Amino acid sequence: MPVEPGNRLFPWQTKDSTRASSPRAGVEAQAATVTIPDDPVVWYPDNHNLDGIPGSRGIGRSYSSPFPKSALDVVPQVDFEDKYIPLPLQAQDLFDEMLPRELRLRVFSALISLHEEDHEQLKKSGKWSVLVATSSKNRWVGRNRAVRELVKLSRVSKLWRTLVFDGQLWQDVDLRAFPSTFLPSLVQLSGPFIKNLDLLGHKYFSPTALTDMAGGLCVRPAPIVNFTYTQLTAITLQGCTALTTQSLHGLLIRSPFLRSLNVKGLQAVTNATFDVLALCSQLASLNMSRCTNIDGDGVRAFGAAVMARGARLALRELWLCGLHMINDDALATLGKAAPHLEVLDLSYCRSLHNSALEAFVACVEGGEILGETISLTSRQVGRDPWDTRRYTRRVTALRHLSLSSCTMLTDTACSNLAYSVPRLELLELAGIGHTLKDDGLVHLLATTPSIRKLDLEDASDITDAVLEVLTPEPVVEGSTPSKTTTPPQPGHALEHLTMSSATNLTNDAFRALIRGCSNLRVLEADSTSISGTVLKEFVRQVCDRGINNAGLVVVDCRSVGERAIKDVVANSRPRKGWRSWEARKLGYLDGRDGEDLKVGQDECDEKRVVIKSFYSWQTVDAVRHVRERRKKTNKKSQCNSEQLSEPEDGVKLLGRMRWWVSGSRTSSGNSTPGEDSDRDGCVVM
Repeated sequence: MPVEPGNRLFPWQTKDSTRASSPRAGVEAQAATVTIPDDPVVWYPDNHNLDGIPGSRGIGRSYSSPFPKSALDVVPQVDFEDKYIPLPLQAQDLFDEMLPRELRLRVFSALISLHEEDHEQLKKSGKWSVLVATSSKNRWVGRNRAVRELVKLSRVSKLWRTLVFDGQLWQDVDLRAFPSTFLPSLVQLSGPFIKNLDLLGHKYFSPTALTDMAGGLCVRPAPIVNFTYTQLTAITLQGCTALTTQSLHGLLIRSPFLRSLNVKGLQAVTNATFDVLALCSQLASLNMSRCTNIDGDGVRAFGAAVMARGARLALRELWLCGLHMINDDALATLGKAAPHLEVLDLSYCRSLHNSALEAFVACVEGGEILGETISLTSRQVGRDPWDTRRYTRRVTALRHLSLSSCTMLTDTACSNLAYSVPRLELLELAGIGHTLKDDGLVHLLATTPSIRKLDLEDASDITDAVLEVLTPEPVVEGSTPSKTTTPPQPGHALEHLTMSSATNLTNDAFRALIRGCSNLRVLEADSTSISGTVLKEFVRQVCDRGINNAGLVVVDCRSVGERAIKDVVANSRPRKGWRSWEARKLGYLDGRDGEDLKVGQDECDEKRVVIKSFYSWQTVDAVRHVRERRKKTNKKSQCNSEQLSEPEDGVKLLGRMRWWVSGSRTSSGNSTPGEDSDRDGCVVM
């Protein structure tokens, strides 16, 4: 049987007319071409006669083609002259290539400011609530969240890493949102630019890490300076209890521009630290409270070393809570060396005497006097009124003075300070006890017209005379104002008053104080004879004046009953709540959350008055109890919905259910499912 070329009966040849008609098919045909002999080939049906078939070697007949059906199934080995090569399309990076470096840094800086602005707008919009603030995704907000996002951007590329850790973005370093291991890498990249270093609470920060960090923070020595130094202006190491004295001094010696230092509670601080700080001529704020290895001799040497150079300390804030062995010489030297001191904390200094405070404001005859002075009579300084001598006192710049728990003091200390602290705004005299009398307090308070906060806790012997000196004279309606400017009266700026345990105070004095002090915001009168009528008067005055975050403490006041607390429940709250991740364990009740508990008051409403009493704390317990009951009910309903998939199964399960009661016998009573009672516990008959 003759087979022509192109015949379909030819076993090794396929022909597709549609594929050959397209141009692409022509290329495929050219890539896979089959050579056909010119002479016709005769094919016999007998499978034993294969002589006429080219390439036959005695194998069986096959109707499958060894060639691919399409040229796309194989890669042709022939190189074509006109290959289709796609042109590479490179996207231009406009941010990294077109913008200059300063603008790119400005963009990253705007990221931080935008996070801060967004958080402030969220709080003003009313959508920031306790449930939102205590969510895990809102643990870091504002600047802390922005800095964390900025660090994540450093993973994009090496170029972005250099931009993110540029020193211009890290002048203020607050590592509360980062672990201690992050600091070495930060200092290595942007150390010389850092000006504010805050390591608050990093108790495992090692001395070796601080020493290495001090080296990374140093600027390269200039031609005219033969030592390395940092540009730090503020350092906070409170809580870094693992530091040593050597590592601390190594950082302080290299910080000549230091203005603020907080080393509260560190054992590494010694009297030698004062010698190092004497070289910091710009130091304005120093917190060495609760440092047990320092005493009054170190303070005296600190001031003496500066005055020996003919200079004065630039200190404006000095915190020395719990200082040991404080004496007259130490405070006398401190008063001369620090004439611009505005904040002085000497609380819990058990060895502090009345004479030490007199030495602090006294002027020695023939000595160098800096600042304003005043000449007082013997009566004005609390001495014998028949004495004709004159006493010269310094007029200090103190605004905040804390002498709480200095048990050796009496009201004579207040007389020694009279006329020397006319700018005093905050005075703390808590924990002194019955030795604090009216005479010295009245003498001092009469010369402090700017007083805003006064703490007289445990001053059990004071009387209404103290409240009277703090009560401004009422303005007579219809009277014409005088042309001459009258000096301000003591109490006109009073905002916070603590009179705890002052049992001699009367309700009339409290009522006159509340009506006369228009700025009074917080009154702590626990363990006094204050009554419910005065409580209502305080709440009414605060609401009429529109004062926010007001508070009244009436714990252990027998004259304040449950009736008075219920009468002001519409304008009060038991606690002063705030919306923050740190407050997640306190369980504040926020009206923005819409919990609908039917009990309690909105604890985050600034317009409500915080009333702390025995009955208001019961409201806090009631809110907690309702939340626990609701949580248990939701769990039970969820379990029942999972177990009871069909109503019939539920009926069968309830029929077989037996309620367990402690004891060997089953007893009747409150064992009905779904009913909770407050009397489920033991009841004493």
